[in-house]
Amino acid sequence: MIRRPAPRLLVTTRAGLEPSLLALWLTCSLAATAGCYQDAPASAPQATMEMLITLLGDQQATVRLTAAEALGKIGNRKAGPFLLPVLHDPDPGVREAAARSVGALSFAGKEAETELVALLADPDAPVRHAAAQALGMREATPTLTSALTGLLINPDPAVRQAAGHVLFLVEGHGALQALSNTATDDDPMVRQWAVAALGETGDVRVGPVLLERLRHDPVASVRVEAAYRLQYVGDGSVAVGLNAIVREDSSLDVKRWAGKSPRNSGGGSTPVQRVD
Repeated sequence: MIRRPAPRLLVTTRAGLEPSLLALWLTCSLAATAGCYQDAPASAPQATMEMLITLLGDQQATVRLTAAEALGKIGNRKAGPFLLPVLHDPDPGVREAAARSVGALSFAGKEAETELVALLADPDAPVRHAAAQALGMREATPTLTSALTGLLINPDPAVRQAAGHVLFLVEGHGALQALSNTATDDDPMVRQWAVAALGETGDVRVGPVLLERLRHDPVASVRVEAAYRLQYVGDGSVAVGLNAIVREDSSLDVKRWAGKSPRNSGGGSTPVQRVD
């Protein structure tokens, strides 16, 4: 299954947190010294993993975070069950690292899916993003799609956006319709992200949805997003619709993006008037 990259609108990182070098140092150090703690030392990789699993319960959040990240880098799926409790760690950075590692390990247990879906409602944005990315590595199932669709009516717009993110990534049955419905969400940021995700699909069926947002959305940023994304989807009728928007919309940014020539617009033969 080929995965699409997520729309850039949703990309977020935890600023200033770069534990990868520390994780590498810890992994190498533990591998070199693991024999000091055992009468009959296990193999270096096994000893390292066992020590990192122990460190998941350390009192220091930075140690727990490094251990969680290092387990993902080692890539042994046997570490998956030990990472699941860490998804509930009181420190958001540790939860984020654990979610990323669960995703990297492709740990496929039903419990992992349930825990990651629940993490989409985490109060910390990078944690939600990490959980979404981890879920996005999984194959779509009716159960997963149903759980995600249920979150699209969550009262928190950030949760709705995270659920839409995963639907975009897994491309499950009904995902396109769910994203189209999200394009009319009450929250403008959720609508804008849904418009961006629909545009990224490149599916000609989303053209009318984007044109509807471009014509009628009350928030200029959503209309700008729709104008930009319409360059890459639709057919000749899209170009006709964009010409009307160039003449009628009050936003200069909308006019500017709508006036750019669509990338063939599915082979559309009607040129769009450019407004500079």
